Amino acid sequence: MTKGIAGAGRSVLAAVLVALLGSSALAQEVGKASAVNPNATANLRTITIGSSITHKERIQTTSAGSVQLLFVDKTSMTIGPNSDLTIDEYVYDPNAGSGKLAATLGKGALRFVGGQISHNGDAEIKTASATVGIRGGVALIGTNHVYAGYGTSTVTSGGSTVSLGAGEYTALQGGQPPSPPGPPPPNFVLNQIRLFQSGSGQSGGVARGTASPANVQRAENRATGTPGGSVAGSLTPAPPPPPPPPPVASTLNQTIQTSTQQAAVNQIAQESIGARPSITLAGFVGALMHTLTNSSTYYSGGSTGTAIGTATVALDATSGRVQANFNGGVAHGPNTAYLPTTFNYQFGSTDPTLDSQSGYGDYNNFAAGAQMDKTGKPLSTINGLPITDQTGAMVTVTRDQARQYADGGSTTNFCECDYTRWGLWASQSTQGPYLDTALGFWVAGRPTTAGEVPLSGQATYAGHVIANIDNAGSNYVATGNFSNTVNFGTRTGQVAVTGLDNTNYAGQVQLMQDPRNFAGSLAGDAGARQMALTGSFFRGANSPVGEMGGAVAISGAGYLGGGIFAAKMK
Repeated sequence: MTKGIAGAGRSVLAAVLVALLGSSALAQEVGKASAVNPNATANLRTITIGSSITHKERIQTTSAGSVQLLFVDKTSMTIGPNSDLTIDEYVYDPNAGSGKLAATLGKGALRFVGGQISHNGDAEIKTASATVGIRGGVALIGTNHVYAGYGTSTVTSGGSTVSLGAGEYTALQGGQPPSPPGPPPPNFVLNQIRLFQSGSGQSGGVARGTASPANVQRAENRATGTPGGSVAGSLTPAPPPPPPPPPVASTLNQTIQTSTQQAAVNQIAQESIGARPSITLAGFVGALMHTLTNSSTYYSGGSTGTAIGTATVALDATSGRVQANFNGGVAHGPNTAYLPTTFNYQFGSTDPTLDSQSGYGDYNNFAAGAQMDKTGKPLSTINGLPITDQTGAMVTVTRDQARQYADGGSTTNFCECDYTRWGLWASQSTQGPYLDTALGFWVAGRPTTAGEVPLSGQATYAGHVIANIDNAGSNYVATGNFSNTVNFGTRTGQVAVTGLDNTNYAGQVQLMQDPRNFAGSLAGDAGARQMALTGSFFRGANSPVGEMGGAVAISGAGYLGGGIFAAKMK
């Protein structure tokens, strides 16, 4: 069941770009070079920004070269230094929204951001070691590795095939079977992102032209998320990890663990749910971010992407204050040039030297507004840089309010959580020529410890998903039912989301190295939609892992969604 809300704006950049490509394409053209750093060649010709890329094209880069290709179906490939890529086959029918893409990576590294073709599972990359099939999402591919950032990938080598979900990695070696799926090596993703960035003095082939140096730097800051950064194409950051846990002993046996769980349950049971405790909750945020620019040196259309991150909500009963900090990243696709890369929003403050900008009625009712310093400047930042003219707030939504919010006729079973709380948040601010609007949801619970997560047994959790949706420029809120059956012995969870905007999703999540946290990818049964999910266990009234919550990022053909889920053990 859905209900319309005030939209965060309508993105026309993608439509214009596809129209330009479609109207100017030659018979054999399959895409264009959207960013280039010397030296890169296509069939021995030098590539410049805007160059046509054709069927059977072979693209080679030197140690100083990189190139980003934007295909007609909105697939994006960024080819790293010292790489050799051949486009073996590309067929696309824009009317049917279907086609096939096949390429061979002879050496080097490739970042693949899926367009319409990959949403139907018809994108394939061959390397010297393996064949990689990609369905939706993002993949980092090299001759000795494959990493799935979003969506799913199948990797076949040595007569064996493994399937990768969001955040999973496999190693490849000389025709041997792929290694079992697992987390990537330390700093792998960071090093890969650096590999695809421009070097010193490079700008992705974009001429400064009439753009001022300040605006050029501003655009580069936007893409890299760091002051003074430069870029070759847009980045696609993985969802930020959950907050780091406190150190815990990893050698607890099940007997000690059970005793610890019971002691924690007894202590929590003494607390009154309806009271006003002083406590800090940890969790997640999921939203859509829309960016407009009023600069005459840039295209005036907007960009929309999913904003996923972590949440910390501090409740101070003595002062009646609330402080919420939402930190995370914004996912970039081929047509999201104006979006920032990172955000750090603060609502309210527990600092007695600042205006409160918040109110704490009880554990079910609290809210906070955009926080300012003593001079009236926002404490929030975007890409680590100051913002101006910020308005916004975060507020709790109770189960009864949620039913009314969903038009009263919703079949969604909103979580009857004991301690976990969730709600709505929004922010609008300016930064130079950019107007950034974020609208979505937050969820936060009482943290447990890694030692309290069971080592065996099974439990089923039930609750809801709620998300802000952009469907071909139409903005609204959608809700659906959520269930997760967790097998603590195998460290997996079988997740189903039903009735979310007339779509059902299903898939598996994996418990991470820190077993309090889990992540995975779900496949939808409509519109080739995919849902990337990351979450954590929270305390409940009867178990230290009695509840859970997390963030969801949804993608599909002309479709984006960002939101949260909350659920309680049955």
